Amino acid sequence: MQTRFKASARSVMTAALFIAAPALAQAPPPNSPLAPHRAVYDLRLLKSSGSNAPIAASGRIVYDFTGSSCEGYTVAFRQFTELTPSEGENRASDMRSTTFESADRKTFRFRVQNLDGNKVTSTVDGEAVRSGDGALSLALKQPAPTQADLDHDAVFPTDMMLQALKAAQVGQPILALKVFDGSDGGEKVYHTMSIIGKPLAEPLTDATKDVATMKSMRRWTTRVSYFDVEKVDAPPVYVLTFQMWENGVSSDLIIDYGDFQLKGEMTAVDLLPVKACP
Repeated sequence: MQTRFKASARSVMTAALFIAAPALAQAPPPNSPLAPHRAVYDLRLLKSSGSNAPIAASGRIVYDFTGSSCEGYTVAFRQFTELTPSEGENRASDMRSTTFESADRKTFRFRVQNLDGNKVTSTVDGEAVRSGDGALSLALKQPAPTQADLDHDAVFPTDMMLQALKAAQVGQPILALKVFDGSDGGEKVYHTMSIIGKPLAEPLTDATKDVATMKSMRRWTTRVSYFDVEKVDAPPVYVLTFQMWENGVSSDLIIDYGDFQLKGEMTAVDLLPVKACP
């Protein structure tokens, strides 16, 4: 699952991240390990510390993941969060994004909007393209036309999820990747460090318990730390912890911003029909 807050929040993953319908719950074909799905997470304050930390929080994440390994992957994401500070008025953040990642991992299109009520306060719209020699170039349309070169080693979010799943399946506990996801103005590359636990078997109490095809599916507790590549030896900008399922669904989400943590409980997940590749 792909997700992020910081008043212009993303989310994540990450992933992502992201009323069961067992009749639609199909196992993805071998060439498409990621299951198209729609997930809803209710947010609440899990922990806070320090004078600037909120004393209460609420919100919701809605995550739609569609596509396949032949046609590419589309993610529609929305996160609304309301924080209650120790003093002053509540602060609300409403972030919506749509991304497309091509099947050959060479193109990533993104559009991210922040809203205040029904008014759009900022928009980031652009495309990152990888050439034949591996060079990664960025073209922004908004907030201003911009051309830039990105880190050659950066991967896109769905590619990151696929690599994390592959690492989990072979028992690799650590995965380090640079990731570009179009967030934070559309020009930021993050260094990520993923810590992947052993396969889990105990049942969960969230919406995944009602999806027939997921009852015997492997999952791993995964912790992903996001670092600013320009700040050496700095602590992570934020940390995501979640249950990573073998079909790419994420549940039991915790978003750690340093001085406070948000808990994302999955309240609904629908596995969507799978389109087999030609």
